[in-house]
Amino acid sequence: MAKIYLVRHAQSIANEKGIYQGITYDTDLSPMGKKQAKLLAKRFGGIHIARIIASPLKRTKQTAQFVAESKKLSFTEESNIIETNHGGWEGKHKTTIEKQWPWIYKKWQRFPSATKFPQGEHFLETQKRVVRWWMKFSQSVTEDTLIVSHDNIIRVIVAKILNMKLNKIWKFHLQPTAVTEVLITEGIVKLVKLGDSKHLGALEVDLSVHAL
Repeated sequence: MAKIYLVRHAQSIANEKGIYQGITYDTDLSPMGKKQAKLLAKRFGGIHIARIIASPLKRTKQTAQFVAESKKLSFTEESNIIETNHGGWEGKHKTTIEKQWPWIYKKWQRFPSATKFPQGEHFLETQKRVVRWWMKFSQSVTEDTLIVSHDNIIRVIVAKILNMKLNKIWKFHLQPTAVTEVLITEGIVKLVKLGDSKHLGALEVDLSVHAL
C-alpha cells in the first residue's frame, strides 16, 4: 500500500499577476506563495513521506523544498510532470491572450481536449506524456510519496483515476498547495481527497485571477 499526495505548487509571481507561465516564463513563488508553502510543510509535519518528486520548474521546486527541509528529505525532479507548453501564451496576461487568440482561448475554457497552443503543445500531448508516466509510476510505487506539480497536470491525473473525460477537468478547483490524496493498494488506485486546502485558512486566493 502507498499513499500519493498530488500537490499544486504554491502561488507564483505570475499566478498573482494573471500571466500564463507554461515552461518558459518560470517565476519564483510570490510572498503569499512562500507563506502557503510553509503551511503546506506544517500540514505534513505529522504525516509519513518517504519520497518527494517535483516538476523541474522554480515554482514547483521551491514549494517542494519547504516540505523537504521540514522532513529532512531531498527531492527528485521529473520532467514528465512539467507544465503544459503554452507556446506563444507564455509570459502574456490572460486578457491579452483572450484578445489575441479569442477562439483558442474559448476552446481552452470549454474543450481542452481540442486545444493546440500556438507554438506549443496540443493538450492531448500533455495528457499522453502525463498518463504514460502516471501509469508506470502508480504500478511500481511502494513508498508514500509527495508529488509537487501543476494545476493542469494534476487535473489530467485525476481525470485518469476517475475515468473522467478530459473536457470535464474544469469541474473542480485546485488552490495553490491544494492536496489531492491517492491510495494505491495491490494495483488498485483510489482517489481519497481532491483539492484539499484546509491548511491554507485565510491564505486561499481568488483563483479567477490566475491564468489557468
